Amino acid sequence: MGLPNIREIAYARCRFRLSSGREVFGVVWEGDATDTGELCFATIGEYERLLRDPMRSIEVVPMRSEEILYAELLVS
Repeated sequence: MGLPNIREIAYARCRFRLSSGREVFGVVWEGDATDTGELCFATIGEYERLLRDPMRSIEVVPMRSEEILYAELLVS
């Protein structure tokens, strides 16, 4: 999908189709290591917990932008 397109959907609740064939629902954003193309992914529930309580840790999965074949914004 490429990083410029990722920036358009960053921090938005989406349905993603991955190169592995899996379909997941969650939120992506640029991580600390953006020069490596690494993104952070969390499920919608984990991301909403983070918004409610920023001091609480959540499970974040590293993801490369090349893994995302398709993203669809969800109405929230």
